[in-house]
Amino acid sequence: MANIRQVAKKAGVSPATVSRVLSGDPDFSVREETRRKINDAVAALQYEIPVREQSQYRFGCVLSDTTDKYSDPFFVDILVAMENECKSRNATIALVKSFKELNNPQILQEIIGANLDGVFLMEHISPEAMTALQTHIPHIIFIDKDEPEYDFDNVGFDHTTANWQVMTTLLDRGYRRIALVSGSSPGMPLSETIRMVIYREMLRRAGIKYEDALVKDCGWDLDLCKKQTQELMELPEPPDAIFAGSDSLASVVLGTLYELGFRCPRDVGVIGFNNIDLSSHMVPPLTTIEVPTADIGKAAVDRMLQIIKDRDTSIRRILFPTKLIERKSLK
Repeated sequence: MANIRQVAKKAGVSPATVSRVLSGDPDFSVREETRRKINDAVAALQYEIPVREQSQYRFGCVLSDTTDKYSDPFFVDILVAMENECKSRNATIALVKSFKELNNPQILQEIIGANLDGVFLMEHISPEAMTALQTHIPHIIFIDKDEPEYDFDNVGFDHTTANWQVMTTLLDRGYRRIALVSGSSPGMPLSETIRMVIYREMLRRAGIKYEDALVKDCGWDLDLCKKQTQELMELPEPPDAIFAGSDSLASVVLGTLYELGFRCPRDVGVIGFNNIDLSSHMVPPLTTIEVPTADIGKAAVDRMLQIIKDRDTSIRRILFPTKLIERKSLK
């Protein structure tokens, strides 16, 4: 059965655009040609459009959208899983926005006035927007964005163990000059993330001196990732391995290494994070960390319905384990 991501790919647009067109969002402006392409893709793939008016529960979703150039498949995969789970649970994802759109008072008001039973937040939002949502929407769940200052559930994965898996793998393979190219949530420096804490601690345990020159914060920007990979390989002592914060970044790293004449893994190893569909088709196939996005999406919807139906007021942190997927990008 086709999903919203496949429809988006065939139509050449983002999954969020497909969702908003098919939901009949009155405030979403789109060219007629784009609308036609989406409808043609729906027909060609026989995508089953959720019958939203018959759904008992209506939810909203605020997507992570870290830059205008980068749409993380990680969050899209979770959204697809949430929509699939809703179809079988008499519910629907009635409204999808990006966290940037919440800075627009008109769009924030649209969310508030959409008569939603709950909202899933995949990104940090401003205190003002959070206050507005708390006031007008009865139930809120974070998706992989634990915010201890708020009394809301969080469904995600164990970041500490996942990043430990990466660093342990690299160190066990004999890598000693390990570079990190990654990003973080808006407003949070890379230096304050769990990823950086684990990176530095694992180097310390291995007796390896931390070097600022080997750490690059690309802000999830693919063009900047390419530039920073070039800078890393131009160092007097270039890295022997690169830890990319996502598989999308890892694909840029691999392409840049090839352009510079470096071979992976002979000259430098590369490891990614997320295990997106294309990871096994990269050259070489990418070693990465698999995050169970389908489980996260399903569990988020299940937990939201449990809160509503059972009036469960307990706060839960649901963290799924991750798995190392070994391929050919490390020696």
